Amino acid sequence: MKDRLGALQEREFRLVFSSTTISAIGDGVASIALVFAVLHIAHNSPTAVGVVLACRQGAAAVVALAAGVVADRLPRHLVLVVVAAVQAAVQAAVGVLLVTGDASVVLLAVLGVVYGLADGFVIPASNGLIPAVVSKSRLQQANALLGLSRSILGFAAPALGGILVAAGSPGGAILVDAASFAVAAVLLLRVHVEPRADAVEPEPFLRELREGWTEFRRQRWIFTTIVYFSIGNFTGQAFGVLGPLIMKQHYNGASTWGFVLSCFGVGLVVGGFVILRWQPGRPLLASCICALPYGLGLFMLAFLVPLPVLVAAQVLAGAGLAMHLALWFTVFQQQVPEEARSRVSSYDALGSFVLVPLGTAAAGPIAGVIGVRETLLAAGVITVVMNALVLANREVWGIRRAAPEPVAA
Repeated sequence: MKDRLGALQEREFRLVFSSTTISAIGDGVASIALVFAVLHIAHNSPTAVGVVLACRQGAAAVVALAAGVVADRLPRHLVLVVVAAVQAAVQAAVGVLLVTGDASVVLLAVLGVVYGLADGFVIPASNGLIPAVVSKSRLQQANALLGLSRSILGFAAPALGGILVAAGSPGGAILVDAASFAVAAVLLLRVHVEPRADAVEPEPFLRELREGWTEFRRQRWIFTTIVYFSIGNFTGQAFGVLGPLIMKQHYNGASTWGFVLSCFGVGLVVGGFVILRWQPGRPLLASCICALPYGLGLFMLAFLVPLPVLVAAQVLAGAGLAMHLALWFTVFQQQVPEEARSRVSSYDALGSFVLVPLGTAAAGPIAGVIGVRETLLAAGVITVVMNALVLANREVWGIRRAAPEPVAA
């Protein structure tokens, strides 16, 4: 029975897994509530939606490099505890403002900045933490399970969020997210991680940044693919900004949008189960191939396809993304030395997502100039092309699967 549990039989990973699962459920509910709350407050303005989301994303990008240094210096699980506590407080404030009717686009944008500043620590700290709480031989499985923890229950959460919004309670949905972050913080407090063997006295901040940059450049497989992923992520934001508007005008509003996002979550679950067992010989190449379907939803929205077609595209894109991320993070954690892992992760995250806030903020104004359909089509073409160009990098083809190691007792 224990063997069937795999990575979940290891206590520290089990706590991290549980924390991630619970916060993912709340986030799935809140993702629907926030955009429709902004649409209501701003009288159906996609630009307002873009501004609020861009404030979160921009703040996360600004703090990313500092977050990498902090996460390499301090116990990473405690960094994540503080992050979860801040996000719980922010979401509680947003929920109360919405429930009382005192919310405005400006207030939501300001709180989004605070949320984003905390969120910028998540990827660097998590990437460094996971290899420390699970056996090396179970690392890919752990990453796959973490992906499932964000989706196996989370695929139902957007649908629940859509129902809460349709019932007139977006503030209640946001408060559910606040509670999920509070529980996640308590679980992470119980994690015990052995002090790092490579721990040294902290160096000056800028020197540590330079050392992280040096290691980032040394990992050429990361460095040479960042530009393409960054552009693809920029154009892909049109889906989240213009999608709710399309749903409101041509489908059935928030409940349908929640269902569509839930189907993407179903795909994440399917891909997560596949990658639990599949261990490709060239994991980085397989990861990049799996990313190709990402962006299909942009074409589906542009052509106002029947809902079953849109659903099928979302399931496929979700499955591909789940496999892409699990393999990518596994290769990253195997290739990058532990002492620099969070700093390299911060450069990776900054390079990949630095244009995301611009894409989010620009989608609405661009659609106002050239049209919603034209914006979605252009974004879809660029997203797919960028993901395909990643495969032209020879570094992507060169990394092979690491030899298996004995599982820890």
